[in-house]
Amino acid sequence: MKKYIKYFMLMLPVVFLAACIEEYSLTDEAPTADQAAFNFQATADSDNILNFTADQEFFLMNWDLGNGATATGKTAQGIYPSAGTYTVTLTVFSRGGSVSSSREVVIEKTDPLLLDRPIFNFLTGGVEALNGKTWVLDSAATGHFGVGPDPSQAGDFPEYYQAGPNEKAGGGMYDDRYTFVLNNFGFIMKTNGNVYINAAQGSNFSGAVDSGVGDLRAPYNPPAGLTWNIVEADGAYPELTISNGGFIGYFAGTRTYQIINIEENQLFLRFVDQANEGLAWYIRLIPAGFQSGGGNEPAPVPQPEPEPTPGEVNITLQNLVGANQKAWKLKPAVKAFGVGPAPGSDAFFPNGLDISADRACLFNDEFIFGQDGFFAYDAKGDVYGEGYLGISDGCQEESKLTGTAGAAWASGEHKFSFTPGTSSAKPKITVTGTGAFIVLPKAFNGGEYTAGPPQANRSVTYDVIGYVNEGDKEELTITIDITNNGGVFWTFVLIPA
Repeated sequence: MKKYIKYFMLMLPVVFLAACIEEYSLTDEAPTADQAAFNFQATADSDNILNFTADQEFFLMNWDLGNGATATGKTAQGIYPSAGTYTVTLTVFSRGGSVSSSREVVIEKTDPLLLDRPIFNFLTGGVEALNGKTWVLDSAATGHFGVGPDPSQAGDFPEYYQAGPNEKAGGGMYDDRYTFVLNNFGFIMKTNGNVYINAAQGSNFSGAVDSGVGDLRAPYNPPAGLTWNIVEADGAYPELTISNGGFIGYFAGTRTYQIINIEENQLFLRFVDQANEGLAWYIRLIPAGFQSGGGNEPAPVPQPEPEPTPGEVNITLQNLVGANQKAWKLKPAVKAFGVGPAPGSDAFFPNGLDISADRACLFNDEFIFGQDGFFAYDAKGDVYGEGYLGISDGCQEESKLTGTAGAAWASGEHKFSFTPGTSSAKPKITVTGTGAFIVLPKAFNGGEYTAGPPQANRSVTYDVIGYVNEGDKEELTITIDITNNGGVFWTFVLIPA
């Protein structure tokens, strides 16, 4: 599969802006139109790329760049590949109110170089696709629709819930079609009568009813003349915005989508729920008629990386426990800790990054296997905190788990069993006990904990998908399916401690 981009963002703490307010004037008087004036000039790169600058500065300044894009702040940049006249509007806010100022921008000539961009070509089919490129929900694939936390915790994927194949049939989105045209950035939305909407958006759609598969189904005919726009800002996912009246897949109050991944035959989008703070929705689309991954055609899900066959893994109990006891820890390297749509994949998180320095407290943990089924976890005095553990995010002293709902996930002794591989099955490692786990406490077969305490005396089984023992190199690769249907896998690469 021809691949363009898999985007990744590190989720940074949100810093409250109150400390900056004193730098701006928040008067009780409403601003005037003159105070919202702005100027613009072409960049050195192209007459079709314009830099906008407001004459004055306010605490809140919103731009409508007239091309489907928006921006905030005193300055903004607009990209206008096609010739035409665009109306740019700046709205400024003070304590006393707001005011807007607009100017027309005339782009004399189309700049073909701005149109010939990989992200545009994948989305629209490029300049040769005169009728554009049509996308549909990848409904036959697990995880084509789902929800996770906002901001993301484990990575940008539907961590809370992933829909199974055709699970939302009858909801109204599987027969919808979304066509992106490069010429004039046209967007054509065909609903075939109904759309699938979040329950909180029911009042915005006349005739909304229970869909029978969760949330609501509503009759909807989108307007003509819809457009699309993509903004690519440094350090952020590209954002795809559909003009008012159009949307993609499942309507949760927004028409702006983060492009997590775009390829020739896949478009993976994330969008924040506008009525439920703390939730982000995900949809996965494929080109209409594409057979290898779903749409409305039951077909195998394309996997980004081949999974080893059972016969390729040759590991014994002796390899695992050594002469008496053997301690293992995460390998400090790329793809040693990750989650993705297939065993061994880290496409959802951290997508090709080495996080061993950022999470040193995770990579020093030891997992000890011994004779007679002895298994122990040694956190080495610190743990990587997350909300489900009952402590704040990031590296924390292990002692902070004391007295919390996640205390059972602290260092302790448990039991394990080892099942050798056969010609038809992978080797397996099963740890048993209240709080027993390998590498990631929250992951278990078929799910993830969202809060402690862990289930009493639970057994968690990991498939061994790789083992190498050559010279000075020894590595053990294990994986766990948290969906039980092949949708999302955590994979860990361990080395002897």
